[in-house]
Amino acid sequence: MRHVRMLGLCLVAAFAVAAIASTSASALPEWGKCEAKAGGNYTDANCTVKAKPKGTGSFEWKKGAELKPVHFEGGNVGSGGVLYTKPRVCDGFVGIHGFESVRVPRKVCEEKGYENDKVETFNTAIECESEHNTGEATGKNEVKNVTVKFLGCKLFGSIPCSNGSNEGEIAVNQLKGTLGYINKAEKKVGVLLEPVVKKGEFAKFSCAGALANVVGVGNKTEGAEYTSSGCTGICPGTTPEEEKHGGYDGIISPITPVNQMTSEYTQVYTVKQGLGSEAPDENIPNKFEGKHIELLENYYYAIESPWEGDAWSSAGEEITNVNHPVEPGEIKA
Repeated sequence: MRHVRMLGLCLVAAFAVAAIASTSASALPEWGKCEAKAGGNYTDANCTVKAKPKGTGSFEWKKGAELKPVHFEGGNVGSGGVLYTKPRVCDGFVGIHGFESVRVPRKVCEEKGYENDKVETFNTAIECESEHNTGEATGKNEVKNVTVKFLGCKLFGSIPCSNGSNEGEIAVNQLKGTLGYINKAEKKVGVLLEPVVKKGEFAKFSCAGALANVVGVGNKTEGAEYTSSGCTGICPGTTPEEEKHGGYDGIISPITPVNQMTSEYTQVYTVKQGLGSEAPDENIPNKFEGKHIELLENYYYAIESPWEGDAWSSAGEEITNVNHPVEPGEIKA
């Protein structure tokens, strides 16, 4: 009996060690700073080379969880941002709404709105002249209090879009984010941004005061809008991945550099425009390793006068951001 107990205790200990090792291995990526320190555990100013023996280095890694939140701000490089969408209009459904009206659920659109099972699809792009953002890098791997404002925004290059008193100005709802691995083996790290309000909207705005747009709308009740890479047979080498239910409507951008102390981070948001009417426009990458797919969505409707129907859409934002923290930091991967 004693041997059995000892074996059981050994197994428990082994599993505990394995769990700790697993937790430690998956702790990255994370924010932090590499600081000069006599008797540190690293020999380089980026804290990437461990000192041997331990405690003989000149630098030490200080985790973000031990630091105060670091404020940052930045803006676009090149284009001020383009929102690509491919609305699928509910033919035969004519809606008249006010700007604050509740949208027509996707289920209603699919079951009652289509005329002869047809879905009219057309491509749209809302392009902005500039973008500015602020936020805080905080904790182990978080981004908080993120604000984003776009200026000079126009639909089809001529129709102004806004959600405030200034023409062409679109303010995004407050966002939050986390760091994650796009490709752990290659140490490629990204930032996932999503609304602070759970399953909330990124932004609601109108174009020419007539056409409302709601970005980030795939909540669980209304269901999933589309399947990622929905171009089987058209895009060889891609593997469609189904969005099993709505609610995962974040947006991911790679962020660089990693494993380097810096005062400048670059985030590149890239859109893959789907080929064919059923293939979505979507941001790539669209997921972190081992995580649920994130597919941004959009919803269109007329504010005052009836048109050919409400429309659900896949969506993607394309822009390059360069952000500057108030003090140097590092993403350890």
